[in-house]
Amino acid sequence: MKMVLKIALALVMLAAVVAAFFGVPYCAVACKVQPAASFAFLVVLLLTPVVGRFFCETMCPLGILQTAVNWLFHPKTHVRRVCTRLPVGRGQVLVRLGVLAILVVFAVLGLGGLAWSLTPYSILGKALAGFVPGLILAGLVLVLAMIGKGRVWCNWVCPVGTVFTILAKKSVCKHQVGKGCGNCKACFDVPRGDAAPEAGGGTGADTVPRAALGRGVDQPPTLTRRETLQGVALLAAAEAVEKTTDGGFAVVSLPGVPERPQRVLPPGAVEANLFTATCVGCQLCVQACPGDCLKPSLKLKAFGQVELDFQKGHCLTGCPQKCAQVCPAGAIRRLPTVRREDIHMGHAIWRKDLCLRVTEGVSCTACSRKCPVHAIHIVEGFPVVDKAACIGCGACEHVCPSRPEPAIIVKGFARQRVVVPMGTDDLYAEMDALVRGDKALVVAKNGVIVSQKEGRGIAPILNAAEAGDLKGAIVADKVIGCAAAAIAIVGGAIEVRTPLAAEGAKALLDSRGIRLVAEKTVPTILNRAGTGSCPMEAAVKGCDDPEQMVSKIKETLERIKAK
Repeated sequence: MKMVLKIALALVMLAAVVAAFFGVPYCAVACKVQPAASFAFLVVLLLTPVVGRFFCETMCPLGILQTAVNWLFHPKTHVRRVCTRLPVGRGQVLVRLGVLAILVVFAVLGLGGLAWSLTPYSILGKALAGFVPGLILAGLVLVLAMIGKGRVWCNWVCPVGTVFTILAKKSVCKHQVGKGCGNCKACFDVPRGDAAPEAGGGTGADTVPRAALGRGVDQPPTLTRRETLQGVALLAAAEAVEKTTDGGFAVVSLPGVPERPQRVLPPGAVEANLFTATCVGCQLCVQACPGDCLKPSLKLKAFGQVELDFQKGHCLTGCPQKCAQVCPAGAIRRLPTVRREDIHMGHAIWRKDLCLRVTEGVSCTACSRKCPVHAIHIVEGFPVVDKAACIGCGACEHVCPSRPEPAIIVKGFARQRVVVPMGTDDLYAEMDALVRGDKALVVAKNGVIVSQKEGRGIAPILNAAEAGDLKGAIVADKVIGCAAAAIAIVGGAIEVRTPLAAEGAKALLDSRGIRLVAEKTVPTILNRAGTGSCPMEAAVKGCDDPEQMVSKIKETLERIKAK
């Protein structure tokens, strides 16, 4: 009965773990019982000195697969499972402890990717995700189980198995050798016709293990070792092939992978160093990502750990942090109270020497049109990135048509910036302080400051309105005259704040139901020299239609530039 329960639990765990990589709901919870910073694994560790090394038998998918392979290729070894672990030689102990020591050193040196790369869930996850090194390593583990006896990888290499072996050394429920067993090893494979010692120490010709009877011991395995190795190699090659055609017809020209100043981590991987220490590289987030922008790293320090790559997709602002929902290690945190567009993973960098606007004279606007947070504007014919608004989602890099590399790339933050909504009073105080300082314009939406701009005159608020940043926003500007008020109305602002406002601006905003909060109100806004009316105010004088006023502002700016 005990064995039946173990087999049932093992099959359920294996099925759940595999299903989790194919997006089956609720199955990802099974992956939390793994070597990671999780409460479930801590419970398993604490139970091991009592119940023994049950994790490797019933909860480790790689261990379960090895047991299945061993059962298929070496059925005789199942007479008494404990015998497959005997004897434990000094060489085996040295290899085990040596591998564990090396991985501990990797972890201390900050090479978290390498440190986790030999753990079972990491190996299986990489293989299921089609990561070629993971496929090769998983294939090696299964081949060792075919040509050896028992779980060779678990008992010789696996650092997790080593930890459990140490903890289970004195366990209460460990495997026991019966009194009638003389440790004769009769249950090991014995060639037919050779002498095999019996339990009492005697010998008998042409004897085979009792449990092997009826299993067809004279029949060779269905697959040869060469055929098995060829199958594993073909599987790895098939998984490694990338789709490079559009619908199977036209060739897709993917951009090269740029060298980033700092890698971009998934939203919720707040601290890069902490992420490196806790991400086990299981690839669950890669499979769950709806934007198809996560991939395992090939760099030494973070080998196998995920990072954002924008060749095939980008991080979607509408995604409810799928990566964090399936992460079993807590390396990617769920931030349910924070909007996705308020998690800043990095910011875009425009590379002038690669941009089609410079190299070919093409009026390309792909990056500015694709940006979901309107952080890229075309100013004087070239893209300008608002670093305060950019969240590092990679939409601009993904759509950039420049080859061989995109002309705009994302630089990640070592510590992600999570913008938490403020209370109304705190928000007003922060915006007012910024415009009294060096900011010409501050824009806030939903309790969050989404844009801060510097500059002089009417240009900052006009550019923000043209980019759609003012729609449904609270706007703070250094000076609000009739011209700025008209722009705020056309841009869709719901409230305007300023240290200095013109009386006409207040009347104009009031007529459109837009609240104006001004510290001081004056009859009109003067020019910078203080000798007369501001040119923009003069341009809109006598007009009360905001749309016409904005048109006149633009015409005046064009004339000023022409001079």
